[in-house]
Amino acid sequence: MVCIKKTLFMIIIFGFLISPIYAVSDIQISPSNPKVGDTVVLTGTANPNEAINCQAWFEVNPIISPPYYGYLMNSVEIPSSPNNFKVVAENVNKVYVSVKMGIWITKSATANSDGVAIVSQSNVPVGTYDIKIGGTIKDPSKPVKLKIIASTTIKADENGNFKYSYKANNIPEGTVVHLNIGGVSKDVLIEGDIPTPPAEENTPIIEDKNTMTNQTVNLDKEPPKITILSPSKRDYNISKVYFDVIVEDESGYMVKFYLNGNNLDYNESNNHYTGVLNLKEGKNTFEIIAKDEYNNKNRKILYLNYYKPKNQKNENTVDDKSADIASSQNNTSEKIVNNKKIIHIQNNNNSKQENIVYGTIIKHVGNATLIISDGTKISVVGDIQIKEVVLPNITLTYYITPENAEFKPPLTLKVKIKPSQNKEIKVLYYDNKLKSWKALSYTVDEKSNIIIKINKSGYYAIKENEINVNENKKELLHIQIIGFIKAIVSVVINLIKP
Repeated sequence: MVCIKKTLFMIIIFGFLISPIYAVSDIQISPSNPKVGDTVVLTGTANPNEAINCQAWFEVNPIISPPYYGYLMNSVEIPSSPNNFKVVAENVNKVYVSVKMGIWITKSATANSDGVAIVSQSNVPVGTYDIKIGGTIKDPSKPVKLKIIASTTIKADENGNFKYSYKANNIPEGTVVHLNIGGVSKDVLIEGDIPTPPAEENTPIIEDKNTMTNQTVNLDKEPPKITILSPSKRDYNISKVYFDVIVEDESGYMVKFYLNGNNLDYNESNNHYTGVLNLKEGKNTFEIIAKDEYNNKNRKILYLNYYKPKNQKNENTVDDKSADIASSQNNTSEKIVNNKKIIHIQNNNNSKQENIVYGTIIKHVGNATLIISDGTKISVVGDIQIKEVVLPNITLTYYITPENAEFKPPLTLKVKIKPSQNKEIKVLYYDNKLKSWKALSYTVDEKSNIIIKINKSGYYAIKENEINVNENKKELLHIQIIGFIKAIVSVVINLIKP
């Protein structure tokens, strides 16, 4: 028995001795801030003549056309063996990966119960190929993610020096490439041609394309702000409730009030609106719609419940309006805009109470609609606002405040984009910590609107890229189950080229 134990012990020790132990160090990346089109070179040191495993992976967001998704990679260079290429698709029913080797060869995988499908291929023959990835979506309300994983083996020279490179000529901007070189991890963010966005006070003016002059016009691209002083609670045992609302905007606007779909009368003093809500028993819907002269619109909905008191003959007909206003702990200031006195609400509440949205809010700016759910928690003090700004090389950009805020649950940004068969869409977010744009996943609804979940405040951009393919449309659609692939080229397996 003792002899057996000693033998096992010696086998284990021997196994450790012959196991590969990498000595990779001093890894340098050039250029340090690579952009689309660059060749990224990693250099370092290891043991002399050491074989080093290298892996690279990143996520891409395919083109979505419910119920299909698709992604295309052209002119992919495959190095000599050993190599491995893997596609992990999330939120799909099935994934098809086709490689053009003279003729199209397709490999597929059915997703598991979680909607994850994996296709993997080792020792792909050396050469240059076009690759298509596509299939059908499991849940159209959730984004589809494609994780591309590629690996190869490189060898250090007799002095222990090695070089590992990959081309970023078609990797989507805002993509983080995760590298593992002999056990050492490095992340590389691929940047593009989108400039750093301006500070809020330096928001650029937006050109009015309808004018026939070369001058630009400072158009209002922010919806009116609605502040409800009262009612400030949901449940009432009185049927007569007063409303007190302030509407702010830099341009002219119109405002309407509705109770259960019926238009309400109100009193107006500058931008201060007051009136009476005669509640019915049960649930009531109080709706405020403010629309400015540039067609930006803010819609706020409150649900008020009236429960008739039991055993009470004379119902109180006056609500706690004054208490509502006093408890808001807000101060008002005045300014003159377009010869009109504007009342502005300033929040001086320094308490540690949570900042929670009261009511459902729907804001419209140009092609965008921002939906804020009732009960949304804001991590900082301030109201949620959205405005459209202009940036070079971008189709649409939106700035969401308050600054440095997180939202739970996420806000929903819905953007109407006219579909084009010659363009593909990318959604990006400007990361203040990284000082760079990052790609975001998105979904597409039944009306072809782009749907983006907003977890943080900041800049969100939508960019349309021209599709550059080397094949005719019929050949692009040869995988019948995919049905609709309009994706731009992205070289992925170049990551495994030493």
